[in-house]
Amino acid sequence: MKLFCLLGFILPMNIGATVFRIVDTSEQIKEADGIIIGRYLSSKSIRLENGSIATQMFFKMDKEFGLRSDFFGMDEVIIHYPGGTLDGTKTTVEGVPQFVMGEKIALYTKSVQNRYWGMNLGFGAYRVINYGKDIMLVNTQFPEDPRVGQIRLGEFERLVKTIKGSNLKLVQSTQYMENPESFRERKPASVIEGKNRSLASVNDHGENSSEPRSLDIIWLIGFLAFCGGIFRLSRQKKA
Repeated sequence: MKLFCLLGFILPMNIGATVFRIVDTSEQIKEADGIIIGRYLSSKSIRLENGSIATQMFFKMDKEFGLRSDFFGMDEVIIHYPGGTLDGTKTTVEGVPQFVMGEKIALYTKSVQNRYWGMNLGFGAYRVINYGKDIMLVNTQFPEDPRVGQIRLGEFERLVKTIKGSNLKLVQSTQYMENPESFRERKPASVIEGKNRSLASVNDHGENSSEPRSLDIIWLIGFLAFCGGIFRLSRQKKA
């Protein structure tokens, strides 16, 4: 049974120890629907349609495979993990990764019921760190395992290209600086949740601000008044 099948038994209760079956990096890449490299922004708990609790983690993407960021025009993505705390109810799932705001990460995703889920919980997630002259991916669940614990970023990207037949795609965005403090004051941005395009661009007047529409109407009235004046002037000259 594949590790990502753990998602199939998300229950509204505390869950004990999670047992992982160790598979190599190539196998995880092959199983993944999507792969992202980016930075952790924030998280919140939600209640799913079946009544269970899940945690939405928001990530700013630097590179991705399989998420079609260019098609959706998005540079953020929502990744779901089982468990969380909502309305006084806590569901604990051991093995779910924990991140710090602004931390650089890499992770695998699966698309399940129109949502992106973190594949294989913490086993499918890495911290991206500088180690001397190298940039390393360090597994959040088994950081010291000689088989899967660490891999150079360049080698990881070469594996993705070999197995998936395509490079990790650079996600174009200049919205945030590298300073993690900039994430604290970030404005809501467009995100991807599963295969749906979910717009979250909100200004200070709320999600459905009428200010731009009001300006359009004022401009239209002025334009029509100008056209009316030209028309009346033309008729007077003819008379």
